[in-house]
Amino acid sequence: MAPLAGCGLFGPVEATAPGASQSPSVEPLADVPPGAPGQLISAERLPGAADVLVWRVAYHTTDHNGADVAATGVVLAPASGPGDAVPAGGRPVVAFGHGTTGLADACAPSRLEPTLAALGATLSLVRAGYVVAAADYVGLGGPGEHAIYAARPEGQAMLDIARAARGVPRARAGSEVVAWGYSQGGQAALAAGALAATYAPDLDLRGVVAMAPLVDLSRSLRGLLQHNDSGVAYVLLAAFGVSVTRPGVRLDDELTAEGRRMLSVARQECAVDLLAASVGVSAADLFVTDPLTTEPFASAFAAQRTAVLRRMPPVLLIQGDADDVIGREVTDGVVRDLCATGTVVDYRRYPGAGHSTIFPASAGDMDAWIANLFAATSAPVHDIC
Repeated sequence: MAPLAGCGLFGPVEATAPGASQSPSVEPLADVPPGAPGQLISAERLPGAADVLVWRVAYHTTDHNGADVAATGVVLAPASGPGDAVPAGGRPVVAFGHGTTGLADACAPSRLEPTLAALGATLSLVRAGYVVAAADYVGLGGPGEHAIYAARPEGQAMLDIARAARGVPRARAGSEVVAWGYSQGGQAALAAGALAATYAPDLDLRGVVAMAPLVDLSRSLRGLLQHNDSGVAYVLLAAFGVSVTRPGVRLDDELTAEGRRMLSVARQECAVDLLAASVGVSAADLFVTDPLTTEPFASAFAAQRTAVLRRMPPVLLIQGDADDVIGREVTDGVVRDLCATGTVVDYRRYPGAGHSTIFPASAGDMDAWIANLFAATSAPVHDIC
């Protein structure tokens, strides 16, 4: 239903205890005192699964301008029993970046009830003994507007929630981290890899997993317009992201009357609703001029690809050959460019797997790849470069 959307694409929803609390208003987070990136603001314990502890967290991160902002997310940890061993330096952390869920705060994974509904595919990692720190991203679930598809703030939010997890005592999180993201989150995870050495040197980022990653934004948006009945929805979301990161851009001025109506849907509903509303709608129906070829959008879209193609720790790129959202040929190009940076790249392709079915197709390989990075003695990562 929703090719880039996170809701419903994360494997089976786990049952949780009844009575989960309602998500708090984001307004108090706009008034918190300044803090360092990754500093925990609050951690609210929520019902989880029998063997998984869950917290909704708020923490400090930085936005696209480098300003201190509050963001939200979810921290998951094993429910330790008697005799369970925790490494001396704390549990390894997997920082998770979700796929597109929308612009409204209600679409943030941390706001879903039950909270595990959007994070089912991460639970095998928690049950393997890791902490999962899942970022909502800046402006989604927290104050401000969501700079959707802007790589830098997404990557910073992922690194900072890994830091914030260390502030939750019962999680017992350490500093060893792997960044894993899907679709939009794949962009975020690669941004985290590109930024980690300078932005978060206190973290030991062991590697990056990018699953069906939205990296070449311009090319992917063009492909969605050509091959997807609701592809224009993603162009509208991407244009909104540009309007957030470039304050001089008045998106309303770039839209037709129908475009402004559709933007209202995007701001009030989640991605699945926007996709349904945009079936059969063309870019010409929404935009005064083509944002893929006119400024300021064209250069802003292109810049997101450049932002993540830097040398970084080892990368596992996962791609379904039948993916009609992030095409295999697009990811092939990302692999070539990452190799050119000197990054160690392991590229796994799965015949027959689509944009959502890539999860079950690759889960065993991905879990083993992550386990190797966290092992006391790791085997060399396969490098296709």
